[in-house]
Amino acid sequence: MLGALHYGLAHGAAGVRVNFTSPLYVEAARGSNWWLYFFERDLMRFDAGGAACGDIALDGIVARFGRYGGFADVVQGSTPYLYPMTFGLDRRTLNRYVEQFATIRRDLRRAAVDRAATLFEPGAFVVGVHYRGTDAVHPRWDGFFRHYRSGRVPYATYAAEVRRVLEEAAPARYQVFVATDEQACLAFMRREFGNRVVAMDAPRAGDGGTAVHLDPSLSPWAKGESAMLDALLLASTNYIVKGRSNLSDASLVFNPDVPYSFRPDVAFAPITPAGESRNQTG
Repeated sequence: MLGALHYGLAHGAAGVRVNFTSPLYVEAARGSNWWLYFFERDLMRFDAGGAACGDIALDGIVARFGRYGGFADVVQGSTPYLYPMTFGLDRRTLNRYVEQFATIRRDLRRAAVDRAATLFEPGAFVVGVHYRGTDAVHPRWDGFFRHYRSGRVPYATYAAEVRRVLEEAAPARYQVFVATDEQACLAFMRREFGNRVVAMDAPRAGDGGTAVHLDPSLSPWAKGESAMLDALLLASTNYIVKGRSNLSDASLVFNPDVPYSFRPDVAFAPITPAGESRNQTG
């Protein structure tokens, strides 16, 4: 969506209309366009609401997906597998598009603030960890057509990066917020960091289970809401340890100031010293 907004602005469009109808997230009682479950409006005008004009539907197979995933490559640049280490649009520009056009629903923002107040201890240095597992790994031959990792990043790699961050920040008190689609990852982090780990009560896949977003037994709404809340909560932490995933990419956009590690052996921003306040979502 952010890539589409940038493309539209750059090419003189009157605005962007969104109609997301994937059955993975549509819940009939909430309407056929799941974008509106989480965002304020599906028509984002760039002008002041001038004369009506027809839509140009960019939903064909090439326009929708393109080489790297349609408008996503506008954001991620020509090497999307390295995003956000390399990128086409910077975080502040993307955050401005969210604030101006792709506004998150007020009730969802409020829910994220309330959840953060429940999970995060006042004054604690919170390291957010996002581990995307299940279907995020693709066979090696897939690299000929798309840029994906072909092997799983061990949970221990993430735990080691959390320890590095904590050692550098040296906080008086810390917490580790874990956002993951794998129950085993959450269990591992709890063994590593004990009661310092906090997490949402969210749908997660068991060992060898179906990817959460593909699981037909789960509520489409619940899947989408938990993903949005995880992204917003990650954005309100002091530091994010992330892999390649659009969910934690969104967190970096929701809060363009939060420092992070990508492919957790490399840090890309200085760690905020312990004691300084977090940027809160809301």
